[in-house]
Amino acid sequence: MKVLAFLAAAYVALLLPNPASAGMLAQAQQYKGLHEIKNNKTLRAVLGINPARTPWCGHFMGLIARKSGRSPPQSFSFARSWLRFGAPVKLAYARAGDVVVVRTGRGYHVGILAALSKSTAQLIGGNQSGGVRVSQFARGQVVGVRR
Repeated sequence: MKVLAFLAAAYVALLLPNPASAGMLAQAQQYKGLHEIKNNKTLRAVLGINPARTPWCGHFMGLIARKSGRSPPQSFSFARSWLRFGAPVKLAYARAGDVVVVRTGRGYHVGILAALSKSTAQLIGGNQSGGVRVSQFARGQVVGVRR
């Protein structure tokens, strides 16, 4: 009986969305479509920086974490700092709403997992082609997943 209860709890924990992660995804989607030039005043007001002049994926994630009741990492403006956010998750177990850090050339980018396929991770985030949108990254670019 105890084994069955344990298996049921593990099943629920793996399949049901984490409320904190789901909250971050929902928050990010509210900003979808905003662009660093066309919506500069709005983004400046919520981010506290000029997104047209500053790399802002980390700033956007800081905003989303705080709006979701979570604490961003100390140096949240740097994408790589998000490797210290929450708890680590293996890519194979990543779910929509998890924070994903990817390697982009010589730098890093951070966003929220919207969907995962065999070959790509779709992230919603800021500073993706100048705006808040969903972009695809190769799974091989993923350096960390956090929940």
